Amino acid sequence: MLPPLSSGALNRPLNGELSPRPGTTSPVPGAESAERLSPVLRGQRFPDELLFSRNPQRFNTSLNQQITAVQHASDYLGETELNLRLLARPQDQEKRQRQLIRTRQWVTRRRDLSGGTIDRNFQLSVEQPARVIFLCPALSVLLFSEQEEVITFALGEGTFRRWTSLRMIPALSLTERLIIINRALGQFRICCHYDFREQRLLFSLPEADWLLLAHWMVRGGGHCFSTDSLTLLRPEPLVSFEQRLLQLLNNESQSLPLSAEQAVRHLQQQQQKLEQQRLQVASQLISDAAGLNSLQAQTLAGHLRQQLSASQGEFRGLNQALACQANLPAAVVRQLLLAR
Repeated sequence: MLPPLSSGALNRPLNGELSPRPGTTSPVPGAESAERLSPVLRGQRFPDELLFSRNPQRFNTSLNQQITAVQHASDYLGETELNLRLLARPQDQEKRQRQLIRTRQWVTRRRDLSGGTIDRNFQLSVEQPARVIFLCPALSVLLFSEQEEVITFALGEGTFRRWTSLRMIPALSLTERLIIINRALGQFRICCHYDFREQRLLFSLPEADWLLLAHWMVRGGGHCFSTDSLTLLRPEPLVSFEQRLLQLLNNESQSLPLSAEQAVRHLQQQQQKLEQQRLQVASQLISDAAGLNSLQAQTLAGHLRQQLSASQGEFRGLNQALACQANLPAAVVRQLLLAR
């Protein structure tokens, strides 16, 4: 149970942020289902009111994926902020308990509900898979070893185990050692870098692969690691925003303080970054929707001429393909001819 908001917990208005915004109306009492819709769902959808998937040939595949990622990230961040704001409102004990349970479930299902577009720190991962940043103290010795040694890594178990090796030489600089480590661990989709400010070696890998590290082992040449058997590595994920938020929701925020105001502010910052992604996609939509100018028309004609000249007796099939294109929107034909 969350305490009263005397210490920044979720029980008081967030510095007046709960007042109706300009152009909006206060929710109707009892209309809980309506007020639970995220700001994105309550307003005009992005890029338009109807889901683009109802017209799958409207955009090219890459743009479809980008639009989908932006929609998922926007919906999840907006709904998370709404859940926190609902908790800040005065309400009876039973309703508050239901809201707490609903919010905790929403946060713990982040990866599925956001489509993998929001990572553990609730930062955007629209263009690449969300990654987990972690420590592995046992591997720090590789940066300072003064003995030449062959290090072998194993990931997985049984017949599914994968192997990779590296050779550490004393004369190597820190940068060269990092390159060698990344070259070897890159086969496991693990990458590393040295944090000079904190003086520590940090690793990261896609969040979908995190559970595989339960069977991450290493064998050495007797200096850094034993040569007789595999040593189990124990990666330690850095404390994330998601963990601190769950501690706040479970009233366990004493060790890692996070206030409701800080949580909402963080979400708003990420939504501002998401707005930049929106603008990029909108700019591309406008560009694709624009009519052909003379230069583009000449380019398309050149592509068509090349295809005709290279038909080599297959003109009938090419003619049938062109006839099919007559039934497609002009934008789709343009994408096909330009191989976009």
